[in-house]
Amino acid sequence: MSVPATTFEEVIVKKLYALTAIAVGVLQTQHALAYVQPVAVTGSVPIETQVMPAMAGLQATLAEILTTETQIGTAIVQASDKQVAVISEAARAQREADIFGRQTERLERAREQFSVADSICSESASGVAATVGKVSRAQTAVLASGAGVGSAVVQKTIASEPVASRQGGYRSAAMHAQYCTPSEAAQYGGTDLCPQVSSLPGGDIEMRSLIDGAGAVGKAPDLTFNQDQVDAGMAYMKNSARHDGGRAPGKGDIQSATGREYQGLMTQYKAIQSAATQPQLDIIAASQANPATQEALQEALQNPSAAEYFASTGSQQAQRTGVMSEREFEAFEVGRRYANTAYETDLQALSGDNLMREMVRVQSLGNWLQLGLKN
Repeated sequence: MSVPATTFEEVIVKKLYALTAIAVGVLQTQHALAYVQPVAVTGSVPIETQVMPAMAGLQATLAEILTTETQIGTAIVQASDKQVAVISEAARAQREADIFGRQTERLERAREQFSVADSICSESASGVAATVGKVSRAQTAVLASGAGVGSAVVQKTIASEPVASRQGGYRSAAMHAQYCTPSEAAQYGGTDLCPQVSSLPGGDIEMRSLIDGAGAVGKAPDLTFNQDQVDAGMAYMKNSARHDGGRAPGKGDIQSATGREYQGLMTQYKAIQSAATQPQLDIIAASQANPATQEALQEALQNPSAAEYFASTGSQQAQRTGVMSEREFEAFEVGRRYANTAYETDLQALSGDNLMREMVRVQSLGNWLQLGLKN
């Protein structure tokens, strides 16, 4: 049973006072009797009955105090040991956390500097750019001969040798029947020159057939033409740049001086026509579906931001067949970086060498496009 410290002190002081008083009294009594009669003391009743019991009680009290203090000291030591253990454990955990953090930082730095993304092939389609260009250039020569045209009327008009101007006019009128406009239908609709309003009105007489692809007025531009749009573009090229200046001379005609002069003029005229038709043929060929883009497009669409951009801007022909033209291929490569908000999110996540690689890709794309303009 624990006793308050003040109670222990009061008990001890009272007992000390009592013992002192008893001892003084005994000494005075003995001193007084010493002169009266010598005695031999063999025992003392007060000491045995009063002092010794008091001393025993005092000793017990002091023992209890010592025990209590020992217990308190032991508890303090144990508490200190626990605190030291907790502090040591916290320090160890902090050291381990610091070590792990430094390891993670070094690994992340190494990953940024040396790792190559799994989507490296989809980050740029530059590997097929040269092949795509070669296929388009080759297709230009094919179109110039009239091959690659689906409409029989347009194909015959383009592939035939030059004829007299009057006969050439008849051919153009017959070809235009496929591209009758609403205003023409209102004037002479139902005739063989305008059976009905065409789904590609004015396709053979409007330059937008080359730029945006023939179709209804106000339609969205198409950078990859379907076959009907290719035919309309070729019909426009024929009407605008490859006129029939006169019939080709025969073997008998060419022998005369007049025949030679005529042939010379026709040769010069064809050269002028070539200068006018070649740019149009180039743009039509660059607007045709190019099989060299198929694999590159499949890889590019593995990138989520590129797939999102293609879904919102890709031509109907490209989305249906998975093949795009050279024009759309270049527009896609530029647009998915510049005109694509999802790409901005990708760019924010790049750092270190990956960011440098992307900057090099963008610069290289710009160089390629500038080279095309120069050529």
